[in-house]
Amino acid sequence: MPSRKSSPARPDNPLLSVRGPIAELLLNAPVRKNALPLAAWQALPGELEIVRQDPSVRVCVLRGAGGESFCAGADISEFEAIRSTPAAAKHYDDINVAAFKALKSLPVPVIAAIEGPCLGGGLGLALACDLRIAAGSASFAIPAARLGLAYPPEALGDLLEAVSPSEAKKLLFTAQKLSSSEALRIGLINEVVEDTELDSRIEALCALVCDNAPLSLKAAKRAINLLAAPARAENLATLLEDARTCIDSADYREGCRAFLEKRAARFKGT
Repeated sequence: MPSRKSSPARPDNPLLSVRGPIAELLLNAPVRKNALPLAAWQALPGELEIVRQDPSVRVCVLRGAGGESFCAGADISEFEAIRSTPAAAKHYDDINVAAFKALKSLPVPVIAAIEGPCLGGGLGLALACDLRIAAGSASFAIPAARLGLAYPPEALGDLLEAVSPSEAKKLLFTAQKLSSSEALRIGLINEVVEDTELDSRIEALCALVCDNAPLSLKAAKRAINLLAAPARAENLATLLEDARTCIDSADYREGCRAFLEKRAARFKGT
């Protein structure tokens, strides 16, 4: 089957291509280490809808453009303009969460091919995938606490399906980067391979998946997702209020300014 590629409204929107039974979604902002602007997050579910509607697709691969970064998360340079109030931040988080859900709910297995930085919302995207294969040079972090914001509760649920509550707390409390070997040790990723072997490993894994019965894979994915998901709904309102408090704080504004000015933030707990 010939390759089919979407036509994005913006040059940094995700690019989807399909070749035979394998779809590939490319996070396409390499000049920013694939940190995605809001428009790119908004475009992602629509790109994946092509996969959802194509019965010939057996597996989907998510990767970053440029060969050096998976995704450095959201484009923080936008935050002061479009994420400055609790209502605006909630809207922004809703768009992020919609992208995570679009990946997680695809009926076919989704494999994240991770090289370089996989940070914040980028890690959220990887955690929404079914399998995470990383190059040795990959690094992982959730730097929300350095910005004074709360990571979306729905995305934290995906984190808790991969790692223990204690390891999740360590990631969030310290905001430190993990190496690929550390990420493998705590269960954040499935495999680590040499940088030069990532593409061949992804191809081999896709071939293994494509050899199996599509209905069996769909049933397995749905069952595991439903059985593994923690009970979230009853506590969601409280968690969202905590997130609103963070966004409405002076610390959040200070965190964004410090990031853009490339200096250490001076947090006061207000």
